[in-house]
Amino acid sequence: MKRGQLSREIIIEKGLEIASESGLSGITYNGLAREIGIRPQSMYRYVKDIAAVKSGIVALYVQQLVTYLKQQLSSLTSKSALRQLAVAFIDFTQSGMPFTDMVWGISYYSDEVPVADAMAQLRRLTQGLVAEVSGDEKLVKANTALFLEFVIGHLALLTARKAPKLDQTIFDQNVDRIIDQF
Repeated sequence: MKRGQLSREIIIEKGLEIASESGLSGITYNGLAREIGIRPQSMYRYVKDIAAVKSGIVALYVQQLVTYLKQQLSSLTSKSALRQLAVAFIDFTQSGMPFTDMVWGISYYSDEVPVADAMAQLRRLTQGLVAEVSGDEKLVKANTALFLEFVIGHLALLTARKAPKLDQTIFDQNVDRIIDQF
């Protein structure tokens, strides 16, 4: 890569590509530098260390998830939007970075500002939709947590089991039941 063309964003984007293929554990300073076509020392100008790269990857992944969800919800409101959020969340996470890496990365780097900001965007998006359908304003925060925990729990089941058709049928039924409880 020519001098002046490298940036933190390019490093993080390349890292996300690698993480999508081999997980966060597949990200090393030397391997990432090799993929970009630079010497490892050159990356220190743009990122502090491998933890900064990995937290940047997690934040970018969540930001891309939020952008995707917003696109999927653009013309929907109320229960249909909340249901589509659940379906689109599952769809997005079935490609790209492995689910277990995503959850680990969000947990491990939750105190890093970019990750915390991206997660706050996800919560605000979800909370806004939950608020539209909640009968009790006092329960919006709890209902938001319930909804996100349900979706993430379903992702864990998809990762652990290999019966996606059955899982999808159960998921469709349960997401509607949860939304109806709000």
